[in-house]
Amino acid sequence: MTAHFKLRPYQQDILDKIVKSGEQRLCVSLATGGGKTILFSKLLDHLEGRTIILVHRQELVKQTAKTINRDHCLITPNKKYKGSDVTIAMVQTLNNRIKKGEIDINHFDNLIVDESHRGEFMKTLDLFEGKVIGFTATPNYEKSVTFYKCLVCGTENKTAKKCCGKQNEKYRRLIPLSKYYKNLIHGIDIDELIELDWLVLDENHIFQTDEKIEVWDSKTNELTEESANMIYGSKEGIQKSINAYNEICKGKKTIIFNPNTLVNKLLYDAMVIEGINVKMYDSNNAEENREDLINWFKTEKDAVLLNVQIFTTGFDVTDVECIFLNKKTRSINLYLQMVGRGGRITDFIFKPKFQVVDMGNNNELFGRWSDNRNWNNYFYLERVFKVGAPKPASTRTCHNCEALIAANSLDCEYCGVARVYNGVSSGSIISDTKKIIPSPEKIIDYCFKNNLDCNVARKITIKYTVSMFNNTKKETFIKHKDTSGFYFRATKFLLPYYMAISKSELDGNRRRKLETFVFNFINELEKYYD
Repeated sequence: MTAHFKLRPYQQDILDKIVKSGEQRLCVSLATGGGKTILFSKLLDHLEGRTIILVHRQELVKQTAKTINRDHCLITPNKKYKGSDVTIAMVQTLNNRIKKGEIDINHFDNLIVDESHRGEFMKTLDLFEGKVIGFTATPNYEKSVTFYKCLVCGTENKTAKKCCGKQNEKYRRLIPLSKYYKNLIHGIDIDELIELDWLVLDENHIFQTDEKIEVWDSKTNELTEESANMIYGSKEGIQKSINAYNEICKGKKTIIFNPNTLVNKLLYDAMVIEGINVKMYDSNNAEENREDLINWFKTEKDAVLLNVQIFTTGFDVTDVECIFLNKKTRSINLYLQMVGRGGRITDFIFKPKFQVVDMGNNNELFGRWSDNRNWNNYFYLERVFKVGAPKPASTRTCHNCEALIAANSLDCEYCGVARVYNGVSSGSIISDTKKIIPSPEKIIDYCFKNNLDCNVARKITIKYTVSMFNNTKKETFIKHKDTSGFYFRATKFLLPYYMAISKSELDGNRRRKLETFVFNFINELEKYYD
């Protein structure tokens, strides 16, 4: 039994809806941080017969096994199925065992699927005849099929053969998740979890890319290698990323998502030269054991982890303070998963918010991570798009020696000269949300719960007050810092924090002068600009 876990009210509500539903195939939408694993662990108590839980990564097998407090067995590359009422399996391994005839999927009565929007589960669902409950933060299946439509009679064909004597036009149809799950149960959205203090709010900083050189791969919903390399891998692009990191994320635990392995390595090399505490991981640049890398990231307060679409799910380091999107995508699933790595609450640090540095202005297409969304439009609707984007050239001419070289290369293989591009982006980072400054009560409550004194409460207050000046130029600060108006406004802002800390029950010197508090803030602000 799983009685040692007490469900939150919204989790209990979801569980009740699942139990009462008569549908054989259900999908549950539950925002990242909503507690999917705990919920479907509790669900086991309400299912009859044998149940198999499917996940897509090895880390999730271990994470799920730790959550379930009842007898179970595992199916992983190194473990064979031994028979149990509850089984946890990596879907890739299960599909291989099914293919070899070692396991009959219909030996099980129930199937619970974690991250149920992912395509690797669909092969299993096509074979399974029992009850299915899927869980996902993004109930949107980003899979499509291509077809051709006659311009005269409108007949749809699988191939580009002529119909009515004319050439067909090419289209792409997105397959809705409702093809595999008949009904969607709405759980709780990101904005609601933020209101309940189960997630923290995102503070967004946007950088617009140069759309003139954006060329998209319609199959992956990602920029082509050449386009991504030009925007993010050129010397100008790398420098823009370094500048943005120093302005918003410096000293904070940060995850950076890059568009490809080349940009990942180029940015890593540049950050090492800058003296940043950084490591990287991707399919080509796995310099160390993944488990060791994760342990390093968990323990280093200012760690910066570069990756290419690796740490998007099943990676719960709760004290991440900055998510850096050094890429542009057309996948809402990927966008929400990447940003969601920063939204977790934590006891390790005081974290009333997290920063999102968006170097591709992704929220122009998707909105902010914390915005409310109508997932019915994604889950049920079958959308059709015309395909006609021109394919990018596979080669280019070097501007220096005029040799014909690969289009996605940044350096000429003959003369060694780097490609010149000055239009990577323009202007400064724009913050699209108001500065999120924690209330005095939140700071005091955090300090009280963690046995921290008045001095720490003041330091936290000063830290977040200084962060309000991220978009204020140094010249502006210097011009106003010695004026009576600046001192007056600083005193007025800090006074409620000073009074609340003085009246609190925190240990330490609660009688420190307001004047000292204000001068300490100004000193920290001067250090920030130095």
